[in-house]
Amino acid sequence: MIETIVNSLQIAVLLVCTGFAAARAVTRRSRADTFLALLYCSWALGDLYWMTCLAFFGRTPQVPLVSDLSWYASYLFLYMLLRQVSPADENTKSGLLPWLGYVFTGVMAVFYMTWGKILGNLIYAGLMGLLLFASIRRLTGGKGSRSRSCLPMAVILFCLLEYGLWTVSCFWEGSTLANPYYWFDILLTLCFPAFLLIVEKEARA
Repeated sequence: MIETIVNSLQIAVLLVCTGFAAARAVTRRSRADTFLALLYCSWALGDLYWMTCLAFFGRTPQVPLVSDLSWYASYLFLYMLLRQVSPADENTKSGLLPWLGYVFTGVMAVFYMTWGKILGNLIYAGLMGLLLFASIRRLTGGKGSRSRSCLPMAVILFCLLEYGLWTVSCFWEGSTLANPYYWFDILLTLCFPAFLLIVEKEARA
């Protein structure tokens, strides 16, 4: 019951955010809002497939690839949004620090392989590593990159919440609010409207 409520809340938030982003994309002809709308839409499709399987079959999907593909696309749209809203300063070196994103996701992928599939974990590690690398690079790449730091920080928070959600799911079970999985999921849901507000702020800057 708790899982259904939390998932329904996330889908509702995503659909509302999709509507706002799509409307802004049309009226402003904004590329950033287009990426944002596609991010929301693809994530919502993954959630809807997952929830449909739970509702009709009482179990997680036997073919999770459908949801995974939707979420893979969401990460790519988030990356393109990051490039659009917070372009990196190509003339400034950011050192080795951004590569810690790939190190972190690689280590976590090896850990998750004891519970899940190897290929899926490698794909998630690559996509999340890309997001962390790009975000850290923008925060450490000089004055030109720091001028728009809100979105990179939000993306890092989003990635860390995802990893928190995945990690607790390996150790905790149960459909009560005592399970920290649901709290991470709720916090993750709050990131979606935050992206919308950040893009709006940057558009007015």
